Amino acid sequence: MKPSSFRPWHGWIPAAALVVALVGWTAHRAVRRTLEADLKDEILMVLNANVAALEIWLDTQARLASVIASDPALRTRIEAAVANPPEAVAPVLGEGGGRARRVMALPGPQAEVQAALDARLTPSGYGAALVLATNLQVVATSQRARNRLGETIEGEHAARVQQALESGKPTFVTPFKAGFGRGMGRGGGGDRTGRPPGVREGTNGPGKGPGGGPGGGPRRPMGELNLMEVIAPVLDAKGTAVGVVVFVLRPEDEFTRVLSIARPGQSGETFAFDAGGRLVSASRFDAQLRRAGLLTTNASVSSALNVELRDPGMDVTRLAKALTESARTNLASRPLVRMVDAATSGATNEPGFTLEPERDYRGVAVVGAWRWLPERHFGVATKIDAAEAFRPLQVLRLVVLALLLMLALAMVVLLVAAHAGTVWRTRFDEERLKARQLGQYQLVAKIGEGAMGVVYRARHAFLRRETAVKLLLPDRADDALVRQFEQEVRLTCRLEHPNTIQIYDYGRTADGIFYYAMELLHGLTWHQLVEQHGPQSPGRVVHLLAQAAQSLREAHQAGLIHRDIKPGNLFLCQRGGIPDTVKVLDFGLVRRMSGGAGAEEAGSGEEAGAEPWRRFLGTPLYMAPETIRQPGFGDARSDLYALAAVGHVMLTGRALFDGATTEDVWRQQQTEEPPSPSGLAPHPVSAELEGLLMRSLAKEPGERPASMDAFLAGLMACPEWGGWTAGMQEAWWRLHGPREEPAGEVGAVEGDVRATMVVPATRRAG
Repeated sequence: MKPSSFRPWHGWIPAAALVVALVGWTAHRAVRRTLEADLKDEILMVLNANVAALEIWLDTQARLASVIASDPALRTRIEAAVANPPEAVAPVLGEGGGRARRVMALPGPQAEVQAALDARLTPSGYGAALVLATNLQVVATSQRARNRLGETIEGEHAARVQQALESGKPTFVTPFKAGFGRGMGRGGGGDRTGRPPGVREGTNGPGKGPGGGPGGGPRRPMGELNLMEVIAPVLDAKGTAVGVVVFVLRPEDEFTRVLSIARPGQSGETFAFDAGGRLVSASRFDAQLRRAGLLTTNASVSSALNVELRDPGMDVTRLAKALTESARTNLASRPLVRMVDAATSGATNEPGFTLEPERDYRGVAVVGAWRWLPERHFGVATKIDAAEAFRPLQVLRLVVLALLLMLALAMVVLLVAAHAGTVWRTRFDEERLKARQLGQYQLVAKIGEGAMGVVYRARHAFLRRETAVKLLLPDRADDALVRQFEQEVRLTCRLEHPNTIQIYDYGRTADGIFYYAMELLHGLTWHQLVEQHGPQSPGRVVHLLAQAAQSLREAHQAGLIHRDIKPGNLFLCQRGGIPDTVKVLDFGLVRRMSGGAGAEEAGSGEEAGAEPWRRFLGTPLYMAPETIRQPGFGDARSDLYALAAVGHVMLTGRALFDGATTEDVWRQQQTEEPPSPSGLAPHPVSAELEGLLMRSLAKEPGERPASMDAFLAGLMACPEWGGWTAGMQEAWWRLHGPREEPAGEVGAVEGDVRATMVVPATRRAG
């Protein structure tokens, strides 16, 4: 679509798209701020609610343990057991069911304490209990923990017991895995054999049901049993701690369930973790962890104390198959997830929060909040998948994108419609023009079109002579182009040399169409000559260059320079029965040299307000270096440089320089020496002709021949002068002459600058 065919209504769609984009961007920011504020409030509310519920549950457990430990009847028995610690508890072997069974023969105080504890444990929900003296020795137990009698507590449990003895208040032992470093006794979580507290060999472990666990159910291997302890001090009548009661419970029964009271959204969860970054409550995503190979496939084993909260570096929920053993091993060296790392590093009760999506222990992007509970020795975090949290933003983005796509589609439809309208309008204008008469000229057929206008073959109404009529259609008639058009006509029509295109007439119709009539030529441009027939013989090149030089000599003597000499603006035809006649075309970029008559008629390319593309006048491959350094500058020697460059191409069939871009060509024109034609031409080139061309291609104007007269004299001094005889010319035209089809002056773009040239109707030059 031509720039002049642009209509104001074309701009409302880009404007609307810009408005939609700005509104969408503003709305997106506003919605995001509101969403983030609401999301933060919701997640913190859920976190605080779960922490509060957990604190209430822990306080309840502490009060319950204190009530049991302070029961007068139990306290009296415990004081007696502390005062009479067991020195040796020997196993008594008996027969039962055909196999040996180990039983314990308990002293009186220990037996009384055991009976009292068993009576109180079942209603309280605890699975087992142990009584410790101030020296941390187990002096009494419940039935399910009798095998611990007489042991001494060590490690982390000892610190918790000392805390309870010193403070006189209950304390807790964070959930731990039985038999793996957190339990009581020398076994580090079990007895000497590595069993958890309260578990005897051959039993199903502590529990309230027949299955062995505190809550019943199937028997589990020792290493898969998760325990939690409440330590309550036993105070005498003076308020002095004489020992403690350690109550053992299963955290799955209440601990995990308390943290599930409130959840944000469909993908949210709250979980607890210890100082080492290990999950101490069960995840709601155990099924996903099993599929990824991060958790055993045994459905009775939960993720609590079996999963470290590390960033896997990928979304494991999208894996087609479970991770390999080596991948799971590598996972152990990965960093902790951000919220867990921040909580365990800070060790403060103040909550933290992140709105930037971070991967959780599944590798899923989440946002969330966390708190570390120093007095409880574990932390709590609440999170939600970022995809769910920011879904409203995704919907908003999709809506804005859909609107932009609709606007883009509308723009395409309108542009296509506008283009179709332009095409049909152009065809209509052409037919309308063909049906009318411009002055004395009847338009016959369109033979070319370009930036400077449209060319028709026409016939003079009275002379019956065929001409080429070039005109400017109304939709291209901006002021700058009309001035350019008129200048071309005024300047060209003053030139009379037979090697210059002849202008017969020009005018303007009543409805503003500017036109001029010129001679109609049959032939081909020099560009087409080389393209179709290859490099030319030196004799013919000298013959053709001399004719072009004679045309330009007349222009220079009139004070005019062409400024766009190139193969496409030099035409070869038969004229008046003379073959190989040269016509210099397209004086659209011509201007007067300073000091010449009529110097006030500068080309429109130098006028104020000219388009940017007019600042560099000419075609890059044929522009003299000085016209590149100083756009708009030039004299007769600039035309001479361009004509020599054309001669070089005619001899070699190759461009003077081969830069990939216009800037490359300009740089080469100013800094690199052109190759010698004798090294590239397929025909022998004399030293005289080569020397003349190379002098004419000098970078500095002062090193070139002083004028076209000097250049012509140089051509006539070459051995090739006269080598292209009249017989050769006639023979070539008989063999290769183009079909008798008219050619008119049409627009073309060669390089990066607009220009005009005459070409046959059957082929447009590049």
